[in-house]
Amino acid sequence: MSTRAKSEHADAILVRSVDYGEADRILTLLTPTLGKVSVLARGARRSKRRFAGALEPFALLDVELSLGRSELGSLWGAQVKRAFPALLRDLARLSVAGAALELVRELLPERSPDATLFEHTVHMLQALESGQAEPMGVFLAFCVRVLALSGFAPQLTACGVCGKQPSAARSADFDPVRGCLVCQSCGGAPVRLSAALRARLQQALGPKWLASALLPWSTPELALAETAITTFIEHRIDRPVGKSGLLSSARRPPESGTPAS
Repeated sequence: MSTRAKSEHADAILVRSVDYGEADRILTLLTPTLGKVSVLARGARRSKRRFAGALEPFALLDVELSLGRSELGSLWGAQVKRAFPALLRDLARLSVAGAALELVRELLPERSPDATLFEHTVHMLQALESGQAEPMGVFLAFCVRVLALSGFAPQLTACGVCGKQPSAARSADFDPVRGCLVCQSCGGAPVRLSAALRARLQQALGPKWLASALLPWSTPELALAETAITTFIEHRIDRPVGKSGLLSSARRPPESGTPAS
């Protein structure tokens, strides 16, 4: 008599894959209905039938899995619903996607469903696949939105010391360590955000984050946003993400079989 637990199907994105034993893999999956889950795929490195090459990063999957009371569930099957081949052929887009999934893995608690976050993650992969926007711009806008959904949004509307609000037409100083604006009267901050860049980052905090990402980025804007947001992220999670920090992971290809190390 089979002891297999009751299984269910779910859309999923592979966030992390770690070889286990001689033939198995432990996978971290992002799903809209179950949240972030860890599952054991028995024989994944040998079985071509059950998984049909689906256990690769950067694809929208249909998975069959079962979860019990333990932290580790079981994966019984997986099929690719949508692949992103253009993303996989481009080193810049591939690296950015890996860093973005790494951030999701770091910030989202286990088994805490967030259908909106899942939808945004799919949209992020679609935007990178299309090639219509600067990859780092997509990455930064996505990061800002993920931070907002996770309760770690940067404060971009008022000085974090005195509460004074700069006018919408004026530039403002941002402190990535404090995570807020600091007006000149309160000592200022190291990153000077133009009014246009501050407005773009504010838009990225909300549901229209993708529209912010798809607008053209100037090189100085991209560099400033990169400094502000990646430094802010690393101080929020209190450690670098990846081997050399989130910024470095966005500039290197993911390790084989491990999109988010």
